[in-house]
Order: sequence, then structure tokens, then C-alpha cells
Amino acid sequence: MKKNRSVLFIGLAVLAVWLAAYFRIIRPGTINWGAAPDEISRALPGDERAAETGFRATRAITIDAPAAKVWAWISQIGIGRGGFYSYDWLENLFLSGIHNAFPGILSWPERAEGEFVHSFQFGREKAGTNGWRFEIVEPGRSFYLNPLWGPFVAEPLGPSQTRLLVRSVGGRRGPAAAFLLGLFFDPIHFTMEKRMIISVKAAAEGRPPFSAPGTVVAFIGFILAAAAAAGVILTRRRMKAWIIVPLFWAAAVFVTTRDMKSALVAFTSGSLIVAGFRLLGRRGWAVVLGFWIYALLVLIYAIDAFVVFGIMFLAAAVSFAGAAAADWKKMHDAAVPHP
Repeated sequence: MKKNRSVLFIGLAVLAVWLAAYFRIIRPGTINWGAAPDEISRALPGDERAAETGFRATRAITIDAPAAKVWAWISQIGIGRGGFYSYDWLENLFLSGIHNAFPGILSWPERAEGEFVHSFQFGREKAGTNGWRFEIVEPGRSFYLNPLWGPFVAEPLGPSQTRLLVRSVGGRRGPAAAFLLGLFFDPIHFTMEKRMIISVKAAAEGRPPFSAPGTVVAFIGFILAAAAAAGVILTRRRMKAWIIVPLFWAAAVFVTTRDMKSALVAFTSGSLIVAGFRLLGRRGWAVVLGFWIYALLVLIYAIDAFVVFGIMFLAAAVSFAGAAAADWKKMHDAAVPHP
């Protein structure tokens, strides 16, 4: 009982420190990431289309490419076209069915005014629920995703340089909504939007968004983590049936999205959560809390979160293998009689 209370106390203390650091230091740096003060304060094309704005975030980046090339990528956003140029493996954990076009050649026709931009593969078109209306403000320069996203602006800085600005808007938030949305929705939206902006920059500049070798290493890390967690579940008699949870999640992801990367992440995440709770019981919440904080920090700050997670899993697997080998050697040496 005392041990459980200690774990609860430590968990609550960690949560309190995290909330203070997040709302006072981390979140303010994400709201207007990359944007200059004048870009934050000034009106962008299409701002008038938001009926009432409470939350507003402006993010920006300089791209070494003409505005026409930037427009070619951002105007094809959405399922069935260019994708969202973000973490499709993360989006597809929720069966979104998003597949990014890069690296590739955009060959779709220009979007028409009022065309629906899908954010989810299922359901009828309903703006604000599973997508947005594409509203052109200025052809070749700016458009507005309506409702509940905002303007995308490719602002020329010269013949070969562009400033890309993306503004996210939302309605007014009460105290409870501001806390919950600020804690759970805002960091994920920032993570996906930042990744999108960085990927558009790479694509418009004609270079690969991220390193392939790092991805290969990350895959190895995820596979080892999945194998270790599944091994923990399957080698304990009362836990075996729980393997169906990560298997079902991974199967649902793969069947609905045809995305092997997302299916691997689903199986790894599900196996780790199940193994953690089954081994630690109520103390599993402390582990989940710690990993949630770590995962958010990686998503917010890492250039490629998949690679960082994968390398972490690989390092953990190597460390555990080394510790297991050392323990085995000690047991072997102890069992061998000395002359």
C-alpha cells in the first residue's frame, strides 16, 4: 500500500511539474513557431472568413523556391491528392487513410473553388468533421481551408524565394476547453503542422524530406521493441490472450490504410502498453505518464519523431541484451566449480 501511494505521489508531482513547464514554457513556443512579430499580428488573406476567432496560431518558414512551386504542393493537400506531408504513420493509427505524395511528381489538376479536402477516408463530406472546403483567396498565392483551419499563404520574397505562412484558427475557449485542448489537441496539431511545413519546404526545394538510412535504423528499433513486448506477453500464461489487443489494432490499421509502417507502430505501441500494465498493474499509469511526456517532447522538438523513437527502442534493446548477457555470464560463472 505504501509503495502504491509513493508511486501515486511521484506521478502526481511529475504531472504537476510537466503541466507548469508545458503551459509556461513549451506551449508558448509552439503557437507562433517560425513567424516574425509582424506576421503574427497582421491580417492574412482570408482572415475575414473566420466568423469568430478565439484561438489563433501563425507558423511560417522561408523556402528557397519560387512561390509557384510552393503553391503546387500546398494546393494539393488532402487525402487522394498530395496527403498532408506530415507523419502519415501517426495519422493512420486512427485509420485516416492518408498517404503522402513526396517524393514524387504532383500530377493532379488544379483544385476548384469549394472543392472538399478530405482529412479522413470514411464518411460523407462534412466540412469541419472529416475535412474542409478549399476556398481560393488569390490563385497561385493563397487559399483558405474552411472551417477550423485557416489561410495558407505563399508570399513571394523574390523570384526564387517564398515565405510560407499557415494560420490556424479556432473558436473561443472556456477555461476547461482551453486547458484540455491546449494540453492534448494543440501539441499534436503543432507537431503535424510543423512537419508539414518543413516537408513542403524540402519538396519545393527539390530534395528528399528526411534521411532514408535513419528510417531503416528506426524500423529495426521498432521491430525489436515489438518483439520484446510481445515476448513478455506470450511467455506469461495469464497474459497470452492479451496479445489480441495489439494484433487487432495493427490489423485494423493495415487493412484500412495499407500502411505497414503505421501497422508496425500500432503493434509496438499496443504491445508495450499491454505488457506494461500487465506487469506493473496500477503502477503502469506512472509508466504511461512518463512515456506520454517523453513522446510529446519528441513530437514537438524532433525533426523526425519516427527516427528518434526507433533509435530509442534500438538503444533500449541493446542495453537490455547487454544486461541479460552480463547476468547470464555471472550465473554461468557461479555454476562452474572452481578448482
